[in-house]
Amino acid sequence: MQVVLASHGRLAEGMKDTLGIILGELPDLTTLCAYVDPDVTLAQQVKDVLARKVPGEEMLVVTDLFGGSVNNEFMAALAENDFTLICGMNMPLLVEILSDANPDPAAVRAAVDSCKDSIMVCNDLLDAGQDCGEDF
Repeated sequence: MQVVLASHGRLAEGMKDTLGIILGELPDLTTLCAYVDPDVTLAQQVKDVLARKVPGEEMLVVTDLFGGSVNNEFMAALAENDFTLICGMNMPLLVEILSDANPDPAAVRAAVDSCKDSIMVCNDLLDAGQDCGEDF
C-alpha cells in the first residue's frame, strides 16, 4: 500500500522522520508539505501525488486537519480517483497502520477506530492510579 502523509507546512516530513526512528525505513511512505514552495500550488501537488499511484495498488492519504485546505483538496479529488483519505494525522494511528506489512482497507479502518482513544489527558491516568505504559 502506498501511504502519503499530507500537511500544512512540514508536519508530514516530521512525522515521516519520527516514523523512521520508530519503525525503520518505510519505502512506500511519501509526503506532501503544502505551502512551503511559493511556486507550487496545492492543487498541483495533489495532482502529482495521485499521478504516482500504482495501478491496482491501494493508496492511503493521511492529512493533518479535517476541513483544512489540504484535506479539502484531496476530498475534491476523491470523485475521480481511487484512494482512501483519512484526516487527523497522529503518531499512534500511523504506527498502527505502518506496522502492518500489508495493511488492507479493513485494517486501516480498524486502526482509525482503535486510535480514537489515543488522545487523552495523562494526568487523569495518574489520578486514577493507572500505569502510564512503557517506553518504546
